[in-house]
Amino acid sequence: MPEIYEFWDPNEWELHVYGLLRDRHGPLNVHKVPARHKGDYGLDYYSLADCVAYQCYAVQEPCDVATRAAKQQTKITTDLNKFCANKNELQAIFGTTQIRRWVLVVPLHDSAKVNGHLTGKTKMVKTLGLPYVSSDFEAMIQDLDSFDKSSRSLRALQRQTLSIPRKPVSQQQIKDWSDTSNNLVKTLKLKLSKRVNGADPRNLEDAVKEVIGWFLERENALEDLRQNVPELHETLTNVISRHASRLLLCGPPSEGSELCSKVVDEGLR
Repeated sequence: MPEIYEFWDPNEWELHVYGLLRDRHGPLNVHKVPARHKGDYGLDYYSLADCVAYQCYAVQEPCDVATRAAKQQTKITTDLNKFCANKNELQAIFGTTQIRRWVLVVPLHDSAKVNGHLTGKTKMVKTLGLPYVSSDFEAMIQDLDSFDKSSRSLRALQRQTLSIPRKPVSQQQIKDWSDTSNNLVKTLKLKLSKRVNGADPRNLEDAVKEVIGWFLERENALEDLRQNVPELHETLTNVISRHASRLLLCGPPSEGSELCSKVVDEGLR
């Protein structure tokens, strides 16, 4: 039956690994390869100083050892094929540096079959004679146990503990935002009018101001994180985006959904 171990969202795992690699190689020696714009070359991070490339992978559901190993082998095959196929792009990225190690970083590695698979793939890559691959190239797999204990403890603590001080929003800030977002405010009033007691118009106005205040408070908090803890900012914006996408599927389509989507989009810029 499936084993129970720590669950990782793939995006969260990738950011967590980034922190571990910065501890391992130094913050100025780790490069990120964004996949959003012409990326995805079979690596997420690399260090020219240490001639190593990294790919991150986390299985998204609980599974047994054999299933996890099969998924990891498939990931290795897919991404090493990309690592070899994108010759011109990777030559431009690595320059004269030859990569000695390509490492798949996973939360848990517990099958020797994956090691055997890596040995075969190492041989395959070396036979191609790629200009950015060293003659002693080796494909590897590493999990959390491969990293320094103090680094793991620090990153785990950061993952578990997050305190965001609340910054109250002034009435002037609410007014300024409302003045530049007339269409959104109109739609918000329309939707809230169905939920707020309309006997007194002031009830609706107060509700609108309260909702806008919540939104602006969130903006202030996210901006503080973006400036001071960019890794956590990226993690939280990804979480917000995923939850917003799920909420848009709840209930029939309406202008309210468009409002929600637009407010979220504006908040993540």
